[in-house]
Amino acid sequence: MEEKPAGWASGYASWFGLQSVADRYPSRPPYPDETFAVLTSLLAPATRTALDAGCGVGDLARPLAPRVDRVDAVDSSRPMLVRGAGLPGGGAPNLRWVHGAIEDAPLGPPYGLIVCGDSVHWFDWPVAMTRFAEWLSPQGFLAIVQREWTAGEAVQARLRAVYARHGANPDFQPLDPVAELERRGLFERAGEHATASVPWSPTLDTLIACHHSQNGFVLEKMRSPATFDRELADVTADHVDDEGRLGLEVVARVVWGRPIPPERFTGPRKGVAHDGDA
Repeated sequence: MEEKPAGWASGYASWFGLQSVADRYPSRPPYPDETFAVLTSLLAPATRTALDAGCGVGDLARPLAPRVDRVDAVDSSRPMLVRGAGLPGGGAPNLRWVHGAIEDAPLGPPYGLIVCGDSVHWFDWPVAMTRFAEWLSPQGFLAIVQREWTAGEAVQARLRAVYARHGANPDFQPLDPVAELERRGLFERAGEHATASVPWSPTLDTLIACHHSQNGFVLEKMRSPATFDRELADVTADHVDDEGRLGLEVVARVVWGRPIPPERFTGPRKGVAHDGDA
């Protein structure tokens, strides 16, 4: 089977174990509320338990907890789990934080829903998809969730130039992990939904912190984070209102289906490109 794209290798994934990333992760925009209506609708009725795989600080797990019987939130980064447990909803009695890699963490299937929020590209795909297939109830789905914020095409174009100059992951390519999984025969799509965009009004400091929670802009891995911050401020300066906030929008894309163990791989399928870096 074709190797996973180099920009999603385990060495880069390990950067999420840094305290600086966990501290800044809550600066990311929240998923639109519509995301959770979609995820709840996918839950197998007879198995109201969910797994948040690669949960980070629980941006999906914490809002899901009131909607299900139990959520297991697993991540290989202990700083992420500690940070998430202290955020709103992080202490819910039916939310279990599990430290470990999704490939070998001790978990409690079956699950009526497995969610991966901005995380599936970091896994060992053959191992993870095999485990997911074993853990899901017969009516359950694997839901791959990606969020994006936008500021208008002119600003996005200028930001892409800044990213190209300062990105710390030289192997990054703007690929869609869902398409890459499909092309390798590891995922069978059943449906897709894009939420309506919702306003996000971060301060400039919050936006900068959000960037430093992303793999390509981890503080300890960048050549000159201070220069990056100045250029980011310059690009967005004209879009800050009188209260010091930016007028941005956030949308989430949910793709659901069934994971396919690698022994059922039947050959490559055509994929599509996608801008983004989690």
